[in-house]
Amino acid sequence: MLEDHMILKELPSYQTLLEKAERYPTMDIQVCEAYLHVLRTGTILHHCVERSLAKLGLSYGRFMILGLLGRDLDPIPVCKLAEMAGVTTPTVSAVISGMVRDGLVERVEDSSDRRVVRIGLLPAGQKILDDVMPSLFLHQTAVMSGLDDEELKTVIALLSKVRLDAGHCLEESQRECKTP
Repeated sequence: MLEDHMILKELPSYQTLLEKAERYPTMDIQVCEAYLHVLRTGTILHHCVERSLAKLGLSYGRFMILGLLGRDLDPIPVCKLAEMAGVTTPTVSAVISGMVRDGLVERVEDSSDRRVVRIGLLPAGQKILDDVMPSLFLHQTAVMSGLDDEELKTVIALLSKVRLDAGHCLEESQRECKTP
């Protein structure tokens, strides 16, 4: 889908922001500039990871599910995986179907509630994580290598604040799963 691959190649100039602020009085130039930098940086990082995974024959969706399952030893309900990935249950179910077919994950019936389907990581899925993660950690190190320890702590603190403040923007569909 075209929309999935659209990225902002160039940030608007400060002059452009000044002109927009005249047209739109609610616009705070500094806030807008910071927001666009965060958005553009996140997009670049996401696309870099997607390309790296594609070279290894792995989609971002599959990688995300493998990574989420790799956090926990116990199988996770499909709706909880969808919530954790920030997508709808049907979206994550479609990805999981292919992963089940390929022997990366398994569907497990919940012993306490037969309506709940849990997803467990199989050894083949863990092997993919074990093969992919070292190169992703090297990529992260390369991207962040220009920052010292204090700058890294500052980036973490500032982006954590932004992420928490942006939490209200999450779609309601991400909260569709009510698991105990």
